[in-house]
Amino acid sequence: MSFLLWSGRAIGYRRAGAGFGVAVVCFVAGYLVAPERPFEQTKWLALTALLFVAGLAALVWAAAMAHVGVEISMYNVRIRHGLLPMPPIAVPLRMVGEVRAIDVRSSLGQRWGWTWVPGRGRAVIVRSGPALVFDFGGRQFTVSVDEPEDAVAAFGRVRAPSR
Repeated sequence: MSFLLWSGRAIGYRRAGAGFGVAVVCFVAGYLVAPERPFEQTKWLALTALLFVAGLAALVWAAAMAHVGVEISMYNVRIRHGLLPMPPIAVPLRMVGEVRAIDVRSSLGQRWGWTWVPGRGRAVIVRSGPALVFDFGGRQFTVSVDEPEDAVAAFGRVRAPSR
């Protein structure tokens, strides 16, 4: 007997690719400006270290924007990150008031990744397109997923009154 009702994910190729590209540029630039005698030219050594740190930060950002997964079981809703070693968010199913599907559109003013949006609550947005909005006891949580209508239907099956 399986307790998993629905499982979905979203992959943000464009943003992850952009972060990976920025990281490669930073690493190559850091390699090119690295001095031959590092302790004699400290300003170039500092610039090299700064470029490598920026490249590492861009790689972490790329991993953060790459993947998010959602699982709805008979007991809880789990929102997990696919690439970063972050603990998943697990909310008991009895705390979920409503689940609905929305469409998230890309614009310069929107926030992406694991974020908090005033008036909308917390969100995990890795790409434009379909998303799920969970109502956790008055607080909203928005997650990018593929085919959110299936998740809404699975949640409706659990919440349907038994006959």
